[in-house]
Amino acid sequence: MKRPVFRLTCALAVLALMACGAYALTSGDSLISLSYLKNTFLPQAVSRGEQAADEKLQQTYDSAKDTLDQLQKGYLAQMTGDEEGGTYSADLQARDWTEGDRVEVPTGSGVLMLEGTASVVHSGAFIDVTTGGEVPSGGRLTPYHRYLAGEDTLAEITVLSGAAQMGVQGFYDYVDGGVKATPFYDVCTADWYYAPVNYVYHNELFSGMDDHHFGPQAAMNRAMLMTVLYRMAGAPADQMASADVSFTDVPASAWYAPYVKWGAAQGITAGTGEGRFSPEQQVTRQQVVVLLYSFAANYLGLELSPGADLSGYQDLSQLSGWAQEAMSWAVAEGIISSSSSGALTLSPQKNANRAEVAAMLRAFAEEIL
Repeated sequence: MKRPVFRLTCALAVLALMACGAYALTSGDSLISLSYLKNTFLPQAVSRGEQAADEKLQQTYDSAKDTLDQLQKGYLAQMTGDEEGGTYSADLQARDWTEGDRVEVPTGSGVLMLEGTASVVHSGAFIDVTTGGEVPSGGRLTPYHRYLAGEDTLAEITVLSGAAQMGVQGFYDYVDGGVKATPFYDVCTADWYYAPVNYVYHNELFSGMDDHHFGPQAAMNRAMLMTVLYRMAGAPADQMASADVSFTDVPASAWYAPYVKWGAAQGITAGTGEGRFSPEQQVTRQQVVVLLYSFAANYLGLELSPGADLSGYQDLSQLSGWAQEAMSWAVAEGIISSSSSGALTLSPQKNANRAEVAAMLRAFAEEIL
């Protein structure tokens, strides 16, 4: 029985009993008013009914879970004949794994996937206990789902994300992936931005949104990008200390103020006009290439090669005049490519997310530095 139906049934039962009591009282006592029944008695009755339903549902869930755990333990003992093999885990307590780690689970062993991405290859039936269906060999595990290796099944789970959290119950064998991984749950080997994120993280250009999330689709603002360019320059503390440029919208106490002042002093940025830098403004694709162009020409002092012909791009009209030279250069150097697989498009006004910026920085480092 589904939870809403079960709760409603219990609530109605409790409500019926209380209603009978209310009727008995009202039939001989005119002091109990209709407003009391409507505004006080009935809401309390419904609340008590829902509470009773929740308690009963929790008891049913706990009982079912305990039964499953006991069946699993008994099945493991039957299949293994009390012979020890591999590692044994008594519960599904979450454990940390890293990219490339392989976990082999035999018949009767269970898995609880929590965070990250992992795939499974098996020789029999690998059951998604949460949904009641089978996971095909080569399929991926769904976060917060519980799995069980069926009869005559040997399943190998491979972690695809930089990091993962997963619990294993029963016997299992473990092989270390041996990969220099990132600590991120949300970046896996199949993602197009996998290599760029690895590059910017291991080269300490920028880190994650928190300890375990890179946030590939999250926006990057102008202040963040200036800190990245400062790190790409080798973090020259002397240049930062001597920078004496100010913007009306960059308070001296702001965490990004030293980086913005450094960038302006080095000729990398001139702000967005009228004495403003617009630190919280999301960077667009054309703004990123303009800042990289300025970094190469004004900071590194490089003689930049001629740009590419952009006439074939369908949205060329959307490219700002002040960004044309930089965009042409970036396309020629492979720093930026078409934003569409079906046509040549630049999407110059589109906000660049963290994954896109990572890709441009990696290409810039490999082609220019």
